[in-house]
Amino acid sequence: MIWINIVYTIKQVIIYIMSLILLNALTGSCIFICFKLLEKPLEKMGLIKMSVRLLRVVILSFLIPVVFVLLFRVYDDNVTFSIDYPLPYVFGCFLLIWAVGWGKAFVHSVQIHKRLKYLINTACLCEKDVIEVKDEWQKKLRIHQNVMVKQTYTIATPIICGIIKPVILLPVKDYSKEELDVIFAHELMHCRHKDILWKQLCAFSRIVFWWNPLIQRIVFDVDSWNESYCDHAVTKVLKDKKEYFTTVCRLGIKPFEKGAYLCAALYEDKNQLKTRIYRIKAIESINIIKIFAGLCMGTLLCVTSMFAVIFITRGYHDIYMRTVITVGDLREKYMDTEPIAEVTDVEKLEVHDEIRLAKKLPVVPMKERITREKDLIFEQKLKAGTRMESNSVY
Repeated sequence: MIWINIVYTIKQVIIYIMSLILLNALTGSCIFICFKLLEKPLEKMGLIKMSVRLLRVVILSFLIPVVFVLLFRVYDDNVTFSIDYPLPYVFGCFLLIWAVGWGKAFVHSVQIHKRLKYLINTACLCEKDVIEVKDEWQKKLRIHQNVMVKQTYTIATPIICGIIKPVILLPVKDYSKEELDVIFAHELMHCRHKDILWKQLCAFSRIVFWWNPLIQRIVFDVDSWNESYCDHAVTKVLKDKKEYFTTVCRLGIKPFEKGAYLCAALYEDKNQLKTRIYRIKAIESINIIKIFAGLCMGTLLCVTSMFAVIFITRGYHDIYMRTVITVGDLREKYMDTEPIAEVTDVEKLEVHDEIRLAKKLPVVPMKERITREKDLIFEQKLKAGTRMESNSVY
């Protein structure tokens, strides 16, 4: 009996895990596609902050199991996530394939973390005047974390990495005061915006949803919009936008590639830098009308996301329910080979009732209302392919 319970639990867990992964991937992908439809208008209107916030909603939609929870709360019908044959074995095969890819992606992520950790541990401390400039900007931006500054020969562009203990890594060279201002203003702004945290969430999504072709694009967009958001915030402090981007181009020799999606670099590539400059220029023409239009588009994305969640929830439930019923019918048709003896009309009805009750049909809760005379009144139509149950005992 214990082994039967263990096997049942294993099958149920397989169904839960694979359903959770599929539903979150589908929900996040739908919301991301909606965001991509609004991205260009938001970019032209210079609404960088709103774009960043909407993109963070996309990241959370991949990680928060909204549809999975709704299926438990809304559809209490003993059909959704049932372990009817052969669903556990089909889901088990998918889970095995997913686990192989997940293991490969996880090992790759661990290797990148080790490289970054080695990079930080082998870097040397900066000179006192460099640290003083960093402390000055840290106070100006009101960052209360202890941010370290180190120098290393193994990178070509300044980066910041780490969530709890942020570390700014600089290439070994002599910097002017203006260059240090740009570097620390930019990297500490990443720290203030918690961009490394969101990059880590993207890295986690890459491991879990390694098979989703949209994940790589999401990671790229998150990185691109975070840099634009940082540029916007820094240029509001430094004022001189031309000098800022000139310094960024001068300091960035080549893109940083070792674990780039786990840290924030000052310079990536020329095409992305052009996009960042274009977005900053678009902010200059921003007005109340554009802000209102952006709010409308943000609201539209939220409403569309809500309908996407409802559609996916109902669709997954219907598909799962139809699959369970179809598989049950096929098993009755092809696996029950014993001929049925001729019986009377009453016996045929009893056999029909047994087959009907054996099916796991979706349950429709009975809407009951008891009058003062304690007579039951039922005013509810029953749809085909469903059965009605009462939660009360009379």
